Amino acid sequence: MAPRTLAGLSTVLVTARTVPLALHALSQDVSELDRNASVALFLYDGRREVLGGRIFPTGDDTRPMAAEVALDHLPAAVRRTVLAGRDLADLGSESGDYQKLLGTNSSPDAPVLLLRGLLVDAELAAVLALSEPKTRFGQRLSEKLAPAIDLFSLAFARLAEHDARIEAVARLEELTRALNEEHSRALLELQRNLEEARAALSGRGDGDSPRVAQLQRAAELAAVESRAMTQRVSAVEEQVRVAVTKLEKAHLQLHAQGEALQQQSNLIYRVEQMLRGAGDPAKVIEEVLEAVTSRAEHVPAL
Repeated sequence: MAPRTLAGLSTVLVTARTVPLALHALSQDVSELDRNASVALFLYDGRREVLGGRIFPTGDDTRPMAAEVALDHLPAAVRRTVLAGRDLADLGSESGDYQKLLGTNSSPDAPVLLLRGLLVDAELAAVLALSEPKTRFGQRLSEKLAPAIDLFSLAFARLAEHDARIEAVARLEELTRALNEEHSRALLELQRNLEEARAALSGRGDGDSPRVAQLQRAAELAAVESRAMTQRVSAVEEQVRVAVTKLEKAHLQLHAQGEALQQQSNLIYRVEQMLRGAGDPAKVIEEVLEAVTSRAEHVPAL
């Protein structure tokens, strides 16, 4: 296992304020397990169905890079696994070609490429790429990293929902401000025209009465339209409020899942320590069963 436990990684990911910072935390764990391995994150554009942005952890910083790779370029089996967003898809003997296509680590020390889809509201939002060395014996690096990648997936979903909520509020405020400015300008223009018509009417008699009546009707119509627009804006605000409430509820669920996963990770670590320690096998088995039973009564299902 990495020097930093899964509980430690979970704490870092929970406090991460941006996706690049969360990716950097995961990259540190990958490097601690194998310095020849690397990770990269590709942001998915669902409207164009392409991987439209690429983020690499570089030292203490992360930098976005432009990338345009259609999801259809991936093999069908790999594409299905990525869209499901549950497991790592191994590109096997084709790893080298796709490492060049995606611009990931093409070093001979890490010839195997694996991809994991990251979902937000059951829709693909990004793809995590892991380049690892080949392993003839023992456990593969990707198998050791599976719990850490699950934690990163939860952190990514939380951050994506937070960004979407902020963007929705900002767009609503911008739309409301633009509508109010437009209607204020229209009402001021109509009011000015009406005052000019009234002034002309008072100087020339009743010749401009139809024009005054027309302007009055236009002003009344504009006022009605303004009230209708205000109602529509209120309806949009209500929809955004409901959406924000749902996002907050989903965030709480993700947090609960993260807590459950962290507790299960701690249990796995504790059991491993028990099994590694020298002692009476019967006593060790009894302690393991007791730990698993007591934890199962308190850990909620994911």
